[in-house]
Amino acid sequence: MKKLFLILLLCSSFLVANNEDLEQEKNKKVDNIWLKIYSNYKNYNIVLGNIAKVEQELEKIVKKNNIAKIQELNNKILIYKSKLTLYEKSNSFDELLKNYKYEMRSVTIYDFLFSISLEELKSKIIKYEALKREFYEALIFLQNANSNSEELANNLKKMQFLKEELDYFSEYSENIEKMSQNLFEIKTEIEKKYDEYKNEVFIKHLITLSIVFVSYVLYKFLLFAFFYLSRNKENIELEISYRKVLSLLFVLSILIFVIIRYINDFIYIITFLGVIAAALTIATRDIILNIAGAIYIFFSNVVRVGNRVMVQFETKHTVGDIVDISFVKMKLNEVVDYTNIKDIKNVGRTIYIPNSYIFTKVFYNYSLKKNGIINDLIEFEFDVNNDFDFLQTVTQEVFEKFSFPFNMIFSLNSSKTGISALISYEVNYKIASQKRGEISISLLKEYTNNELIKLKTSTKNTKKDDEE
Repeated sequence: MKKLFLILLLCSSFLVANNEDLEQEKNKKVDNIWLKIYSNYKNYNIVLGNIAKVEQELEKIVKKNNIAKIQELNNKILIYKSKLTLYEKSNSFDELLKNYKYEMRSVTIYDFLFSISLEELKSKIIKYEALKREFYEALIFLQNANSNSEELANNLKKMQFLKEELDYFSEYSENIEKMSQNLFEIKTEIEKKYDEYKNEVFIKHLITLSIVFVSYVLYKFLLFAFFYLSRNKENIELEISYRKVLSLLFVLSILIFVIIRYINDFIYIITFLGVIAAALTIATRDIILNIAGAIYIFFSNVVRVGNRVMVQFETKHTVGDIVDISFVKMKLNEVVDYTNIKDIKNVGRTIYIPNSYIFTKVFYNYSLKKNGIINDLIEFEFDVNNDFDFLQTVTQEVFEKFSFPFNMIFSLNSSKTGISALISYEVNYKIASQKRGEISISLLKEYTNNELIKLKTSTKNTKKDDEE
């Protein structure tokens, strides 16, 4: 009885193990991408064949004008077409291998320093080796299934399908090996190109960079020594100009050296100069704009040395005389004379304005008009109970003393409690401030001493004072 029990136990264990192996083999077949792609491709072609057969049958039925049968065949075609979406025709073996093809690129300094191409190819090789291993697992699976074909002897269709799969995989193994060999050959070629780049190009770059660096250090040292020994504190601006000229000559010398050194590599030198030009443009944008402004000033009549101008910085205004115009800036001496802005307090300063200012800001030039004539303004407020014709006559008498043409305009003031008189007269900009003071005092004396003229007097708001 015990022996019989042990035999039954062993048989059941064998059957369970055998079932587990079969289940694992089945799952392996489902998970294997090669078997899955081949199955999808095969099913796709089968569905296409079925659609073709139904369409042929449909052509025959249409002639018989059997509406019910036509509708049935059309529905069948729609079902078959919907099945096509389950299988991907493009997912063939060749399409799968296309993802692992690698094209050689020319080696650049960035590629060489960080081994971009080589690391990318190594990663692709590792992935391909895993894919290749999976292919041979599928091939072994089919070979094992074929060796047990005695079990499928009664199913000729399954045997035929298995044989087709095995033959297709066996033939395609040649492509698998070619791809693997090609990837390793490209790897060897990249390593060879890296060595060539190192010996022929990279060393040349290092030597060129070293020469430029040593030249720059030597240039700075000689420049410092020369100007330290011959420094003239009274003419600092001349020294700055010399430094700029020497710096420009040094940059040109370096560029000529680089061009001569890389003259055989025309494409490289064009690329190199393009990068240098872009970097210089970004780094020296303000300088380039200032030089462009200097050229514009030279060929136009916007401003000249000796002109009196007003420049604006945010909400502040400055008036001064131009005493010098260089390639990058204008030198302005601030003056006391001011036309319209009353809140000027700090004057007599030296102000440097970049030449690019004329492209971006408002620029007032008092000297462009003939004889430097500007229109200055004086404003008074009068009571509404005035003879304004008489008022204009008195004002004219005052201006006749100064020999200035004038114009007087009356308007209601902002609070609508009096009349504002805006007196405009022509005067040279250099004496505008002085004459404005003299004219204002003379007008005020005439207005206050004449009993027929009533100035607007400010009254306190007693109600507001009481509330406070």
